[in-house]
Amino acid sequence: MIVCKQCGHHNEDNDTFCGSCGKFLEWTGERVAVAQPEPEPPAPEPEPEPAHVGLIDRVKHAVGIEESASQPTAPTQAAPAPVVASAAAAAPPAEPSAPAPQVVWTVPVTSAAPSAAAPPAPPVAAPAAPVAAPVLTGVAAPAASAAPPAVSVVQPDEPMSRRPTSVAPTVARPRPAARTMEAPTRRHPGDLICGQCGEGNDPTRHFCRRCGSSLDEAIAIRLPWYRRFFNKVFGVRTREAGWRPHRVGPPNVLGIVWRIVRLAIVAVIAVALLAFLLVPSFHNAVVNRVTSTVTTVRKAFFPHYSAVYATGAAASTSIAGHLPNLAIDTHTNTYWAARAGDAGPFLKLTFHDPVDLAQIGFDSGAAGTTPVDDYLAQPRPHQVHLVFSNGTTLDLTLKDEDPKVAKNAQFYAIDAKQVSFVEIHFMSVYAPAGASPSSVAIAEVEFKVKD
Repeated sequence: MIVCKQCGHHNEDNDTFCGSCGKFLEWTGERVAVAQPEPEPPAPEPEPEPAHVGLIDRVKHAVGIEESASQPTAPTQAAPAPVVASAAAAAPPAEPSAPAPQVVWTVPVTSAAPSAAAPPAPPVAAPAAPVAAPVLTGVAAPAASAAPPAVSVVQPDEPMSRRPTSVAPTVARPRPAARTMEAPTRRHPGDLICGQCGEGNDPTRHFCRRCGSSLDEAIAIRLPWYRRFFNKVFGVRTREAGWRPHRVGPPNVLGIVWRIVRLAIVAVIAVALLAFLLVPSFHNAVVNRVTSTVTTVRKAFFPHYSAVYATGAAASTSIAGHLPNLAIDTHTNTYWAARAGDAGPFLKLTFHDPVDLAQIGFDSGAAGTTPVDDYLAQPRPHQVHLVFSNGTTLDLTLKDEDPKVAKNAQFYAIDAKQVSFVEIHFMSVYAPAGASPSSVAIAEVEFKVKD
């Protein structure tokens, strides 16, 4: 783990920039090792037994003979004590964390009694700076070249003393050379993708872990829709730390039932899919049903019309040369006309098979070698009443338009399912200026179905 010294954010070991402040972790980061369990302290060593003091030693100690014997008899060995003491007093106090090295200075003496040699002085702390050689009263200082080096007596468990050395000044660390950008190393769902280097970052980061760019406009990786669906249906729901249910009481029965229903629906879909792939009859039934449904929907919103023709025609009356079948012969230069005395003329058209009629078209009036004169000379249908074989009826009002001029028939929307014949009753007509030679005339009747 790398801890940023600027903001204290905890970063991963392979992060280059801080995720909170964006600082360069090689300058401002500090790698922290995971704390390991402390080892058990060693068992304390047994204390040594105190030395047995005899009766004679106790008497000497009480009388003071031991103290007088320990003092030096020669005047030359009493002088170094104050100097050493003063040097020890002038030395700075040793730090409590580390014991100071113990050094004893020995001074050569010109004359000394061999039987009265003094025991070595107790160790004192060495001064930080070199101390001048002590001056002894009544003793000639030896020459510099003949003076033996000082001997340091160090306890076995204490560190060696050394001279202080100068520390080189701290030099600013040079900025590392620019590194070549490598391919992104991580891309996990939910990560923020850096727009500069394409690296994936945790959603909690504000700066890229690889190049240090801001992640304010970064794009998060999103799972595909099918994975989100299956995770929502079958995934285990995770809770955040400290989450508590809103309801306290009996178990959520509705939630359990809804989960069972979802599992049942998924099971039915899986079985149906297997049957569609493995059972031919079920496969054909499904294909036909889906095709008919799609066709019905397409006809309702995007219909295609195709012509259908009647196979038979009958009328209430007709004049010579203008029979009912001329109304369905697909020619507009022929026409059917009823007799002048027919008070309720009608035309009946039949089909070979039942059809679903969607439109009906009329070419009104008479047609011939002189269509304008014939059209104006014959009555034209105005209001018609349609009766279908399935029992439905419909009333229409036709326009007075010459088919030769309009170029197209007048089509009207109808909705007649599975009809085998249609009766067209003419309720009123557009009468000519003079006497009408017939009660009504019509050149062509056309039908269309949705395809």
